[in-house]
Amino acid sequence: MTLSAAYRAIRALSFVLGFGLTLGVLLPGAVRAQQGSVADYDGISSQSLHIPSFDGTRIAITVYRPTRNGSEAGERLPVIVTQNRSEANPRMLAEMRRYTDSGYIWIAQDRRGTGASFGVQTGFVNQADAKDAKAVIDWAAAQPFSSGKTVALGCSNQGAWQYLVATMRPESLVAIAPACASPMFYDDAVAINGIPMIALADKPYAGECREGNTGARPGNMAPPPPAPVDADTDGALLRAAQAEQRCGAPMLGQYWRNMPRDGMNHFAGYQPALADTAMTRWEVLRDSGIAILQIGGWFDAAVPGQIEGQRAFGGRVIMGPWVHGNRAPRNATLPNEAMDLTAETLAFFDRYAKEVPNGADKPAFRYYTINAAAGDEWRSAERWPSLPRRTLYLGAGSTLTATTPSQAGRDTLAPGGARWFDGRYSPLARWHAGDFTATNSGSLTHESAAMTQAMELTGTVTANLWISADRPDANVFAMLQDVAPDGSATYVTDGRLRASWRATAPLPWPGAERTWHRGNAEDIKPLAPGEPTLLRFDFFPISYVLREGHRLRLAITSAIGQDHDAPPLAGDQPVTLTLHRGAEHPSALTLPLKPY
Repeated sequence: MTLSAAYRAIRALSFVLGFGLTLGVLLPGAVRAQQGSVADYDGISSQSLHIPSFDGTRIAITVYRPTRNGSEAGERLPVIVTQNRSEANPRMLAEMRRYTDSGYIWIAQDRRGTGASFGVQTGFVNQADAKDAKAVIDWAAAQPFSSGKTVALGCSNQGAWQYLVATMRPESLVAIAPACASPMFYDDAVAINGIPMIALADKPYAGECREGNTGARPGNMAPPPPAPVDADTDGALLRAAQAEQRCGAPMLGQYWRNMPRDGMNHFAGYQPALADTAMTRWEVLRDSGIAILQIGGWFDAAVPGQIEGQRAFGGRVIMGPWVHGNRAPRNATLPNEAMDLTAETLAFFDRYAKEVPNGADKPAFRYYTINAAAGDEWRSAERWPSLPRRTLYLGAGSTLTATTPSQAGRDTLAPGGARWFDGRYSPLARWHAGDFTATNSGSLTHESAAMTQAMELTGTVTANLWISADRPDANVFAMLQDVAPDGSATYVTDGRLRASWRATAPLPWPGAERTWHRGNAEDIKPLAPGEPTLLRFDFFPISYVLREGHRLRLAITSAIGQDHDAPPLAGDQPVTLTLHRGAEHPSALTLPLKPY
């Protein structure tokens, strides 16, 4: 076998971990799976090749097969499909070994227009990516080494494609495990209630050719080194593939800044926010028979969509106190936060790909509660908790009170806003260990009385804010903070809404609870300057214990230090925001709270 990039990566892993290599790219000795499969394989082989996709485009894959005593497994095994072929780093390969040692074949694919795959990237996690994935899945299921059952896993964009391919219902696909990703992709990764999550271009990709122009990874991250397939001994195939890739789309290139949900990408000939968001076909997901394990973190952007996804199509959700990547935030003290997610995923796959009666299809929810008592951090539930909702009204003297203020009032916020997280805020990493007291100088704040007992907040906080502005549009950002007796204020959760996106619409699946802003072109309406208008929007879901003696603080601002999210209807002018309160304009928060 030719020494492919996969071989070189495994050789690097053997050096790092102290393992040896034998002929045929075999690596003995790996971490064993902790639940589910019996780990009775001791090495792997690899083979890299091109296979044709749905339209004939050559897609690069690497097939990793478990070995025993230097020989490839003779029995038919289930196949795991991923789209991370060129990311064969030591950490990924060590994780892969836990699956292959437990009796799975691992197939890693380069997306079209990336790595050693031919073709052109036309967007980020789009229909072409999903169709390519289906082609790889169908190919894998038909191989003599396959049991005929396939599964898929991966985090972030490696998770998002799984929802899309599941809507195509590959016959062999029995389970997926999308992590740090949302089935409501447009809502949670492109425009959060109308406010762009990242800096997009003003118009969609239209075939431009530029060096380094690829939709495979975020623009500030260099792509991993491409890995040629085994047959490409002189690199000619890789060079030919890279020549095609030069005209690929940038990150999220099928979208554009401030697009409506039903915006038409005329170059590509479709509506990306509808076609590339799996939840537009939630009934297909529900009826597909594909088991779904979603894994996420409270401080990632995907949380609302993951919870709504479980309501719509079932399956399981694991929610930890993590940021994007399902890792603990830096400098965070979160007792007992770690979970062996590989073991959880492996057991889930065993349940469906090997029909092991291990109980890994339950519970529906496993989630971590911040500040819970020792040993009570992780909870299980068959339905998402529905706590009693308590309303706190914005009152005079910057208060949050349980009674509707009888006296009208208003507070005005000058332009400028606040620099959340010292200017480093990201919906993908909504954790900050610092004190927000100084940051609040650019916000309007309202504060509750001290808690007379510890209270648990589990679920979604909803804001009903009456605002007016001196421009036809405004962004409204709101943060919920935990104020300790010493006056220090820490982050709990946050929400946002662009005022022109204020119209709400019901979500179509039974049990839906998310306050949804459809944001089609016909829904987007300017403000009448100076006229009080109701904005209703959700905060990111959370599970959090407020300790006795602590207070809740609501901080509202019109900007958080990110230029890319300025509303175009405001004409690139600073916005003066006015917050109204009282019986006629009862601005309030509703919170899922119960005594802890």
